[in-house]
Amino acid sequence: MHSTSFTPNTVSTLRGPSNAQSAPRLAERVGRLLRHEVQYIPNTNFARGNSRRDEAMLEVAAACSRRDVQPRPRDLPVHLARLCQTALLSAEEERHLFEAMNYLKYRVNVLRAKLRAESPDRRLVEKAERLLDAATIIRDHIVQANMRLVISIVKKFVTPQYSFDELLSDGIDTLIQAVDKFDFDRGFRFSTYAYRSIARNAYRRVSDLQKEQSRFVSGSDELIREIPEETPSRLFREDSWQQLSRTLKKMLANLDRRERLIVQGRYSAGADNRAKTFQSMADALGVSKERVRQIEQRAVRKLKAMARDMGVPDPFEPNSSRRASDLGRDEVS
Repeated sequence: MHSTSFTPNTVSTLRGPSNAQSAPRLAERVGRLLRHEVQYIPNTNFARGNSRRDEAMLEVAAACSRRDVQPRPRDLPVHLARLCQTALLSAEEERHLFEAMNYLKYRVNVLRAKLRAESPDRRLVEKAERLLDAATIIRDHIVQANMRLVISIVKKFVTPQYSFDELLSDGIDTLIQAVDKFDFDRGFRFSTYAYRSIARNAYRRVSDLQKEQSRFVSGSDELIREIPEETPSRLFREDSWQQLSRTLKKMLANLDRRERLIVQGRYSAGADNRAKTFQSMADALGVSKERVRQIEQRAVRKLKAMARDMGVPDPFEPNSSRRASDLGRDEVS
């Protein structure tokens, strides 16, 4: 979706030096509009749409942009309080905003159906963009007005392994999806619908992580196996192997989620027992290859420090006579 700001009575226009230069730009805009259908919740009242109603709904978006922020809540940290400065919505305001947002999306689709990529109509393109921008502004306003709800839900699911910030990010994503899917005509408040979606997703996230931890820990005896081709040689003291195996479960529980996943992938302690390269882990986690390398190094430092605190010999101290892969095979045999 577009995220550009909307100001009332303003139509965005493109006036290039010549039609020849502006035509490709217009074609790109048409392409973006036609690439994906705009999803909305249908309503029988939308069929009565017209230009006058379009302008009324655009004014709803403009009103959202003009609304003053509320004082920051004093019971929250500053960075969270900033997220909660949009006033809560009454039932009437909520219904009106959801109706306006979905009507605008409906009208965008009506205009999309009239667009032709081979001969784009500038007026239709500009109006569709205005309506889509306005729908996005209203959606964002609804999201901001419900941030307190997300915070109140996700803080109940915080664990040492799943931080509040991670759960909050997931919760906001779920809230946005809930706004897009909520049927305002069914007679109940959005908060009821959103609460279930956010809580269910947070529970699933934490539950999946606990299952992953259990699977990870159960494979801890095979944590140190043959190293992938791009990994620097990591050598283990043979006399520390037995102690490492016994204390590994406690040590792994103190790593954060990404550290565990990377150690699991890099040292083949997962369900498939196959070590992964930095690049494959980067692709899976949506970060850079170098970032995976940094997280792995941080996890190794933590494991070394924990081993020191527990009185276990440093499992990463080099020993030229035995490789980690050899120890893994000896343990299995």
